[in-house]
Amino acid sequence: MQARFGLESIPLFAQLSASQREYINRALERRAYRAGEEIFAQGSAADGMIIIASGEAALFRTGEDGSQTPLSTIAAGQSVNQEALFAEAVQTATLRAAQPVTALKLTRAAFTRILEEQPELGAVFGLSGGREQARISPQFAEQRDDEEILLQTHRHWWSFLRSAWLPLLLMLGMWAGAILLEGAVLSLALLALSLVLPGLAFVYFYLEWRNDSVIVTDQRIIRINRTILTLYRQVTQVGLESVHEINFEFPSYDPFARLFRYGKVIVKTAGAQGNLELDFMPNPEQFQKLIIEDRGYFESRRAQRHHKIVRAELQRWMASETDDEDITSSAAESDKEPEPIRGTNGYLSSRIEMSNGDIVYRKHVSVWARHTFVPLAIILVALAALALSAALIGPDLRLIAMPVAFVALLVGCLAYYWMDWDWRNDLYIISEDTITLVRKRPFFLQSVRDQILVERIDNVESVTRGILAALMRYGDVRMSLVGADEPKMFHRVSNPQEIQQEISRRQHNKAERRAKYDAMQQRQILGEYLDTMNDGEGPRQQTAAGGRSSNAVTTDGEPRLPDDGAVRSANCPDRNRPPRLPRKILKAPIAQPATRLSITNPESRRRPQRLRGEGPDQR
Repeated sequence: MQARFGLESIPLFAQLSASQREYINRALERRAYRAGEEIFAQGSAADGMIIIASGEAALFRTGEDGSQTPLSTIAAGQSVNQEALFAEAVQTATLRAAQPVTALKLTRAAFTRILEEQPELGAVFGLSGGREQARISPQFAEQRDDEEILLQTHRHWWSFLRSAWLPLLLMLGMWAGAILLEGAVLSLALLALSLVLPGLAFVYFYLEWRNDSVIVTDQRIIRINRTILTLYRQVTQVGLESVHEINFEFPSYDPFARLFRYGKVIVKTAGAQGNLELDFMPNPEQFQKLIIEDRGYFESRRAQRHHKIVRAELQRWMASETDDEDITSSAAESDKEPEPIRGTNGYLSSRIEMSNGDIVYRKHVSVWARHTFVPLAIILVALAALALSAALIGPDLRLIAMPVAFVALLVGCLAYYWMDWDWRNDLYIISEDTITLVRKRPFFLQSVRDQILVERIDNVESVTRGILAALMRYGDVRMSLVGADEPKMFHRVSNPQEIQQEISRRQHNKAERRAKYDAMQQRQILGEYLDTMNDGEGPRQQTAAGGRSSNAVTTDGEPRLPDDGAVRSANCPDRNRPPRLPRKILKAPIAQPATRLSITNPESRRRPQRLRGEGPDQR
């Protein structure tokens, strides 16, 4: 008979009910291993999750030279290969029993069958439809295709109950008033109101608590603050690559903080302006641990993607494949003057897509309407005065009225031109590598162009304030920069959440292009080294008829242009970038402090355990 294991001790299954864990228990395969026996080997296919029920196992990696690097010890109650339940994977290390071990294995096939039989488990595991990843609600964010939610929670339930005394106090006061009143009708009316008004207040405080949430994915941290009465909405995003330190504290002035296990979490970035403070966070220790593991896992995946790109580039080099034509054509296209290809409102477009992929934003149309209202009113009054003076006023008064009307018309037209030109030339330009803020005034009175590198952005925040802003869908976008004292702002722009997501997407794309560029640079350096070792007879060596040579310098001793076809245009941001030394494919592990983040061996990282923050019963 198969032994039962306490799945509630495994974070992945901790949120399951007893009946749901029963389905998992039935699918577990029990296996026994002797001391020194391999549970799985490096390089083999990872087809499921392994749980150590008893005993102890050692996880280590074998290098190309046969050396073994210890990674960690897996004790009873711990698990490995959780990610193998959700996707195909390959073992990057070997797990060997250090003593007699009893292991429970949940295969991917059995897990898929459980999801088909119990579809409601998909939501618990962050899946929809049994196989697809859960999507963040589009009301506050656009989840990327390769992004997974690890935690979605609210402030601690005590932050809601601490406000519930107000409706309760109101109810008791109204009951006391009903008792003191002499009229039966008034007493009954006051008793009815004592139930309705405090009840509405209680519901409002509950909705206010549910409105605010914190989401942690495997790529970023998202905080949403909303206020119902004022229709205030604030969405803050911090990428994991920007997180440098995470601290938490239990407020000393709050005696309930340690009792109910909530506190203040501070996520620190390179710039102080980008720090994220989260109040009333439940289980701040676990939250801190999740972010640290998530950050390490993020760096691990990024390093693995970089290694794959380097290997792919080397394979292309060995196969003599180039992308000269594609890069040359893209460089030629970048030299062309960009043209608008799509706008939102025609003449009053507040969002314009350019042919080179840039997106140009203007302030909301309401800003234009507010600034041009007075000039347009003056123009209309002046035109009406001209028409009336020509038709109704006598010749004597016409000599005075018409010049005054003409002057008013001229002043109105000049003011309209000034206000319209000012609105039309205050631009926010989002490109692949930079964000440009343009501030101009007519007649060359002012021309300011502020350019920001997307990789220097720590924190992106969108804010919508007030009923009018919520109805007309405009607000501000705030960008905190590394090393900057003041944030950069998009003021009163349409759809600030959309702009926030666009900036986040450009940051993500920039990181991917940076990895691709670094891989090409390393490919070039390694290729030249291999050609030198082969005395110039490597697969990339070509004759004079081919028009190429793999030497690193020309005949006159000057450095040769890269042989990867990387033709750089004049406006290419990487044009003047110095070459980089190749990175090590495998990095030695680095000690990780308790609260500060560090990058360890990428392949030794495991996916952080997914947490779930539910309703008032969360502790």
